[in-house]
Amino acid sequence: MPVTIMFFLQIKPQVSPIIKGLIFAGITAFIAETFSLWIGYYKYPGWNSIFSFPFFFVIYLIAHKLAHSSAIKPLF
Repeated sequence: MPVTIMFFLQIKPQVSPIIKGLIFAGITAFIAETFSLWIGYYKYPGWNSIFSFPFFFVIYLIAHKLAHSSAIKPLF
């Protein structure tokens, strides 16, 4: 997940972080998490991927805010 977040932060910097956060959350929650469940990497009884979506979205927005704060040198 950290590598994916850094990829999204560095590619297309002019795109809104909301849109990129929604794309990141969708890919992570519905594709990566489902694949991990399918191969048996972990099991979450009673947990649906839709529950993870807002958490991944917020994680991306926090990472975006930290990466673009004035205390850190610009990425681009």
